[in-house]
Order: sequence, then structure tokens, then C-alpha cells
Amino acid sequence: MNRRVMLVSALALVAAAGIGASYIFNDRKMAETLSVGGPFKLIGTDGQEVTEAALKGKYSVFFFGFTFCPDACPTALNTFSLMMAKLGPEAEKVQPVFVSIDPARDTPQVMKEYLASFDPRIMGLTGTPEAIAETAKIFRVYYKKTGEDEYYLMDHSTAIIVMDPDFQYAGVMNGAMGVDEMITRLKDIMQ
Repeated sequence: MNRRVMLVSALALVAAAGIGASYIFNDRKMAETLSVGGPFKLIGTDGQEVTEAALKGKYSVFFFGFTFCPDACPTALNTFSLMMAKLGPEAEKVQPVFVSIDPARDTPQVMKEYLASFDPRIMGLTGTPEAIAETAKIFRVYYKKTGEDEYYLMDHSTAIIVMDPDFQYAGVMNGAMGVDEMITRLKDIMQ
């Protein structure tokens, strides 16, 4: 079995389990083969369209989640907030981005209210179900609705995808990292 087939098989297994992108993505040549990240059109918390052009010039740190999430999402966003505070002046080089995978509930207004509890530099993005699905596909992110009533949840990846200032894939971080570990990993990616 060739390397690409093995990589695609491993990625499918990880995504199916809902664990998210693996550290396979840290091999840039493999990631380029898989084409992680790319152009998108979503809606910001102000209701205006946002594309990848708005993120050029900084390292973009993407987390895909939803506002009704009971654990992984608020934890990741809190870690983003602490990371931005601890980075000091270096935080100017970083743009944290929270992309909703639950557009049915996460309107721009809901996203704005939810993100008010975290660092104000975190950009919130939502959109139509089709736009979210396409963006998740581009970023190799897994998500799936679980449950049917109003209290449904979203099973999803917890990987944090990092794009460089030219909006090219730069690396991946584990969403469960502590703030100091995340800062160390991000600085390694930025070098």
C-alpha cells in the first residue's frame, strides 16, 4: 500500500472516530498533498461576509465548534483567551477563529453574545449549512449532528488548524492542550 493511500486511510479512521485531525498534519508535505485549508466565505458576528482575505497577514488559529457545546468548545476558547493574554505583544501576529458547525442555532448574534465571554480578539464565523460544510471539508474537519430534539449536540473534531500569514497551512494543535503547551507549539509553528 503506498504512503498516500495509507495516509488517507488513517485520516478517514480518525475522522470517523470523531477525534479530529491527527499529528499527521504536522508533516507539511503530507498536508500539502491533502490540501488543508483554503478559500472560504462565511459570515462574521457583525453579519458581514468574511473570507480568507481578512486573515492574511497573521497566523490564523482555527477551531470548529458550536455555542451549545458543553465542554470542548468553551475549554478551547478559554485556552485561546489565556494564550492571547500570555503572548503579550506577539498576540498581534495571531488571529484566533471560532467557526460554528451548528448554523441552525449559531446565528451571528448568538455567536457575538457567546464570544463576549472570551477574548474580544477571537473572530466568530458562521454561515449557511452549505457554506459551513464546504469550509469544514476544506479544513479536513469532521462534524455530525447527534440527537433530534432541541437539545441535540454536534460531534466534532477538536483539532486546531493553524494557517500562516499567507493563508497557507502551517500546522495543527491538539484542542485539549493546556495554554503553555499551546503557546510553545504555536511559537514552534511560527518559526
